[in-house]
Amino acid sequence: MIDEVTARLLEAIGRGDRDDPIVLRFLLRRFRATGRDDLRDALGPALARALDQHAGDVAMQRRAEWLTLFAEAATVSDDERMRETAGDLLAAVSRCWRSATTTAEAAAALEACLGAACVVDNRNAIAAAIDELERVVGPAYSPGEGLLDPSGAFELADQIYAASALLTAYEISGRLPYSMLAEELMQTAQRQGWDACGVIASCDAARVFGRLASLHSDDDYVAAAVVAPHADYRADAERILTRQAPRALDDPREAAAYGLALLELLVQ
Repeated sequence: MIDEVTARLLEAIGRGDRDDPIVLRFLLRRFRATGRDDLRDALGPALARALDQHAGDVAMQRRAEWLTLFAEAATVSDDERMRETAGDLLAAVSRCWRSATTTAEAAAALEACLGAACVVDNRNAIAAAIDELERVVGPAYSPGEGLLDPSGAFELADQIYAASALLTAYEISGRLPYSMLAEELMQTAQRQGWDACGVIASCDAARVFGRLASLHSDDDYVAAAVVAPHADYRADAERILTRQAPRALDDPREAAAYGLALLELLVQ
C-alpha cells in the first residue's frame, strides 16, 4: 500500500495541484528511506514552490504543518532556506499559541514547535513549548475521563493530538509522566471508539498507537513506566488503518496522512 500512496501523491504534485505540507512530508520521508530518483526530482521543485506558497497560509494549523515540513526538509536539504524558514515559522507559531481555539489545535502547534526547535537547536523554544504544553493539558485533564474542553465535553481530536505532543515532549525530555499520560489519553479515546473521527484524525491516531507500540517494545521503558497491561497498540493501529484503507487514496491529503501512519508501523 505504501507504493500506491507514493504513486498517488507523485501524480497529485505532478498535476500542479497546490502543494500541501502533509503530502510533501510523506514524500520527503519516502525519499529519505529509499533515495528514489523520481521522488528527488519531484520534491526539489515542490519544496522550492513551498518556500513561496507557505506565506499565504495564516491559520495556525497550516503554519504548524509547514513548520514541520521545513524542519524535516532542513535535515536532508543543502538549501539553507529550509532551516531559515523553519526558524521564522517557529517564531511565528510560538507567538500565537494562546490564540488556539481547541486543545487539539494548540497541541498540534506545540508539537510542531518542539520538533522544529530541536532541528534549529533553539533550547529556549523547546523549554517554552514544553511549559506551554503543560499549561494546556493540565487544566483540561480529568483522571479517568481524559481531556475535557471548557464546557466539559470530550473531543477525540483533543486526546489524539495532545497524546502525540506529549510523546514528542517525552522523546525530547525523557520525562516519563508525559508518555504515560499520552498512553492514558489514547486508552480513553479507544474506549470512545473512532466513529467520530475523519480520515486524517483516524490516521493520526494510528500513528500515535504506532509510537506507543514502539515504546512497549523497549524493555527498559516498560520496566520504568506504568504501562497498560496486555495492550497491543500495533494491532490497534492496524485495525484503524484497515478501516480507512478503502478510501485512503481518494484525497491526496488524506492519502498522505494514511501513508505517514503506515510508515510509523514499518519502522518498528
